[in-house]
Amino acid sequence: MEFKYADPVTDFSNGLVVLKTYHEDFLVRGVKLLDLVNEIKQQGMNESLANQCAAVLCHFGHANNLHHQDEEQALFPLLLGQSILIDGMIERLMMDHEEIEKSWALLAEQLSSPEQIKDYYQLIHLAEDFEKIHREHLTREDEDFSPKAKDILSSEQIQQAGKKMAELRHLKTQD
Repeated sequence: MEFKYADPVTDFSNGLVVLKTYHEDFLVRGVKLLDLVNEIKQQGMNESLANQCAAVLCHFGHANNLHHQDEEQALFPLLLGQSILIDGMIERLMMDHEEIEKSWALLAEQLSSPEQIKDYYQLIHLAEDFEKIHREHLTREDEDFSPKAKDILSSEQIQQAGKKMAELRHLKTQD
């Protein structure tokens, strides 16, 4: 079976909408991840669940990287230096990215060899830790950071961020 990443975004005309779409996708997939690992604990590993592990591995492996690049290369540079508060928020979000990536690496190691998973409690712990760190980060962005970014950025800058996000995916945008 072949697993291919499907970007949850097709329209990159608004960089803030791109980020929000990713956030919504991550939250839904985080719940599905927890359901999956609990199902593995209850049933043990089988081919269907192993395929679901591979699909989760494929999606989060790509989506995490793209989303962090979107923020770090397309959005944050437009906001840096606007205020000490914004700079501090960006620093915190960057630290979150590192924590998310570390947590994901531990979980991805398990998901990459689903047939070798023997300690279901460890798998659940890793999945719960990743989902929690990710969810808290997304909440921090949505409730604290994004409203401030929206107030600061011009519509042209929001479009510029979206264009840069498309470029990070090697997509062409209409000017």
